[in-house]
Amino acid sequence: MAVASSPTPTIPAGEHVQVRLPHIGLLPATVESTEPGAVIVVLAVGDERVKRLAGAEVAVEHATGRGINRFGGTLELDDSRPELLRIVFQGGAERIQRREWARVAATLPITVKGIDEPVGGDTVTLNISGGGVLVKDPWRMPLGTDVRIELEVEPGSRISALGRVVREPATDQKGIRIDSIGREDSERLVRLVRERELAALRMSRGR
Repeated sequence: MAVASSPTPTIPAGEHVQVRLPHIGLLPATVESTEPGAVIVVLAVGDERVKRLAGAEVAVEHATGRGINRFGGTLELDDSRPELLRIVFQGGAERIQRREWARVAATLPITVKGIDEPVGGDTVTLNISGGGVLVKDPWRMPLGTDVRIELEVEPGSRISALGRVVREPATDQKGIRIDSIGREDSERLVRLVRERELAALRMSRGR
């Protein structure tokens, strides 16, 4: 599901985005510069198939703390720099709901504690996304439990958020949806997911 967003697309230079391309899917990229009605991005990983897509309808997806903003447009290519894409926007943006967050496998230390119930403790994640985490759950937390989480992204550095237990894919696993997170922590979480997604892509291509 998508809802209308700002009619004027704005993505700051240096932001990590994903470009949705026909017949290819999503490719990670970084915004190099912006101009009225267009954005120029550099692909993180080159793909020979992009050369055949000049003039195609594509989309740029930019993750924020409120979800993913999707900007549709037309692709223009630079023959001298095949990794550089210019996307001329068409119309406004759509805000994509959190369920479309990219999800990557990750085993990271995390503390989960019930806000209104004395449940939880220290455990590990099984996968992470910009909108939630899947954790090992030795305590059998009930669905619907509101929790506070602290995710250790690196030694001595944690991301804090409030969430709710919303799914149980296995008896010792719980999916936690993030409902409230600070902007800085949200950006750090999205960046972590993108970095791991990019690393997995490179490994799959033998780079």
